[in-house]
Amino acid sequence: MTRKYRRITSAITVLFVMVAAFAPSPGGAATRPMTQTLVFDAVGTASFVDRPPVGPGPGDTEFFTARLRDASGRFVGTVRSTCVLTKVIPNDVLERCSATGRTSEGTLSFGGVGHLESTNPPWRVSDGTGAYRGAHGELVFDAGIQVNPNAPLPAGRLFSVGVFELTTNHQLHVGVVPRPAANTTFIQQANAACDATERQAMTLPGVPFATFDPLHPDPQLLPQVGRFFDRPARRRLPGALIAELEKLGQPPASSQAWSNVLNARQAALATETRQIKAALADDAPAFVRTVYQLANMYNRLVFTSAIFGVQSCTFG
Repeated sequence: MTRKYRRITSAITVLFVMVAAFAPSPGGAATRPMTQTLVFDAVGTASFVDRPPVGPGPGDTEFFTARLRDASGRFVGTVRSTCVLTKVIPNDVLERCSATGRTSEGTLSFGGVGHLESTNPPWRVSDGTGAYRGAHGELVFDAGIQVNPNAPLPAGRLFSVGVFELTTNHQLHVGVVPRPAANTTFIQQANAACDATERQAMTLPGVPFATFDPLHPDPQLLPQVGRFFDRPARRRLPGALIAELEKLGQPPASSQAWSNVLNARQAALATETRQIKAALADDAPAFVRTVYQLANMYNRLVFTSAIFGVQSCTFG
């Protein structure tokens, strides 16, 4: 299911990509910079302070805290962010956001304009300490959906994934993953296939079940939900995308990381299929189990895609 529909499956992914560069050395001498990719997976919680009137509006505040894990699954740091809602616009709310990430190598501060309901514009890095001192750049992408559909949009337990592209004059260690130049063309081809599939998905009819609660499904409505997602035009897209990605063959480097992407997408598709079958059978307990399973599946999909570098393939 695409971003447009992931609230039904209660997947949560918050993907952010930082492009940053370090200033010259204190002595002023030019050094040859090196670009390194850092990828973190996070499990955290968000809370929402709703000031009168009820509902998202100027003055409300969104908080997020999480522990960061690296590609091996080890906890290596934390991240905190605060977003103050500033203006209601058509189908969205603007925010003023600030965030700080912390690892054993230092802290990195960044922030900018946030969007409550859609993709944020770039956020600028404002400060750093330790190995990140002197960093500058931008947070160029992030997205999020809550796990608990009964909570306000920015509240509840969250999964998140972060990708930093940092140019430095020294080697970093925490969260660093390889990003071989030999894979550039392969990554472009994979991203193009994912972009094309997402464009097709966005042309499909929107979900017509505004009051549907996936954690407490209405037995009268559940089979209708199943029939909606079982439509051939919708069902064929995920499998067709997997076939397109498999046609690319193996990348020149990091073949295991690519296999992890394909395995994660296949696992998510298998769980989506079980979810649809449960809905068609009006099996509420089985359906609810898949809601939680898909939250984990989509987190894995986003994390593996970010590690390999196919950001366009992070949608579920």
